[in-house]
Amino acid sequence: MPARLTLPRLTLPGIAAVLAFALASLAHAADRPHIVYLMPDDLGWQDVGYLGKEIRTPAIDALADGAVRLSQFYVQSHSSQTRAALMTGRYPMRYGLQTMSILPQSQYGLPVEERTLAQALKEAGYRTVFIGKWQLGHAKPEFWPTRRGFDHFYGTLAGEIDHFRKSGAAGPDWRRGEKPVKDEGYDTTLLGREAAAIVAKHDPSQPLFLMLAFNAPAAPLQAPKPLLERNAQIRDETRRTYAAMVTAVDDAIGELTNALSKKGMLDNTLVVFHSDNGGAVAHKYPTGDGDVAVGGADNGPYRNGKGSLYEGGVRVPAFVKWPKGLEGGVSSALVHVTDLYPTLLAQAGAKKEQRKPLDGVDQWPAIAQSKLSPRKDIPIAVEDHRAAIRAGDWKLILYTTLPTRTELYDIPHDQGEEDNAAERNPQLVKDLTSRLQEYAWDMAPSRHLDELGRARRYDLPMVWGPNPLRHGAVADADSRKDPSLTVERADRQ
Repeated sequence: MPARLTLPRLTLPGIAAVLAFALASLAHAADRPHIVYLMPDDLGWQDVGYLGKEIRTPAIDALADGAVRLSQFYVQSHSSQTRAALMTGRYPMRYGLQTMSILPQSQYGLPVEERTLAQALKEAGYRTVFIGKWQLGHAKPEFWPTRRGFDHFYGTLAGEIDHFRKSGAAGPDWRRGEKPVKDEGYDTTLLGREAAAIVAKHDPSQPLFLMLAFNAPAAPLQAPKPLLERNAQIRDETRRTYAAMVTAVDDAIGELTNALSKKGMLDNTLVVFHSDNGGAVAHKYPTGDGDVAVGGADNGPYRNGKGSLYEGGVRVPAFVKWPKGLEGGVSSALVHVTDLYPTLLAQAGAKKEQRKPLDGVDQWPAIAQSKLSPRKDIPIAVEDHRAAIRAGDWKLILYTTLPTRTELYDIPHDQGEEDNAAERNPQLVKDLTSRLQEYAWDMAPSRHLDELGRARRYDLPMVWGPNPLRHGAVADADSRKDPSLTVERADRQ
């Protein structure tokens, strides 16, 4: 005969204790904020309405109103690096993602032994949703967002896709969950629609973590005709198409915000907004053959843009808003994207203890109470061929490829990084170089360079040239009806 299951007897005090614990747990869940993380792709510093003049972004501006604006918020210079830093709370050089981005032909991804923000929040009871551009590994299912802590995924795994066809160098790349889907329409519009639908069906009693990582306004520069018409005041074709893509991002954010408001969730939603790196700007390549990368972004007072270690590449517009738990203002604290990992976990009541040590620090006192940042420095980049660090007011940039260069800038007094003060401050250069060396000792081998080396060693095919979908493709006015009419500009990367 099967063994009889004997249930423990509960006394009245025991029942009361169980009920009290359950009620306390429910109350704690209700106090925790929903978290909505908004990340445009390659957005310029001055390309949001509240910081610029040319492009109107009413939905983003409405969120920025009453938010804490982070005036010294740093990310990595490339997309995958920033995403990895956010998801792990650890510098990309710790696990080999310090060089470039994960490309469509790449076979590597964010190492599976790294704990992600989604996994930590899911353990704390959050529903986790990722919508948009992943770019943390696509070659193997183990790298996919649904295997890294997210309950739901909709968007592109590899990124760098045609915004109408949703296909790139790796072929068709649009999924819901783990299954390919063929949804007609402009990708940014589809992402906003999906995010709003998720919120509309969500049970507000469960905390929600929703990350909306756009594939825009990154190249290829493509936009539907109605969005181009809304930016007709901009005469330059490249800039107008870029602005139309920003408009699409703003519309999608507005749709999501309206859904949160209708659901009664907006007041208790902690919103984070920032670009993944600086905006892409036009520049010549050092080959001297006249090649020019197509830009479109405006990084305001900051030098250069995406891919660069100057401010235009790594300092981005950012804010944090939580109507129920945070008063608006401006914070000049030094904040790095890795800091969002422990900061959000603390507000979510999630466990920060983990096997691999964090680089990010909890910045909530600096954000909410205007206290000084606990950061002593920010290693902006630690790579084989270049490095940069921000410490206090100073920023050191080292280029180790020939010709070597050492550059030192007093950022508050030289935002454009025009006055190289390295020769006038030899001891400071020595001290900051020594600090970078300390970080470099912990640097893992670059997975990007290692993959290139293996390809060369075994004569495997490599993609060295520009991907026409990555830069310079501008959709004409009729592409919304027939995406096959997309034309490529003469400008090349």
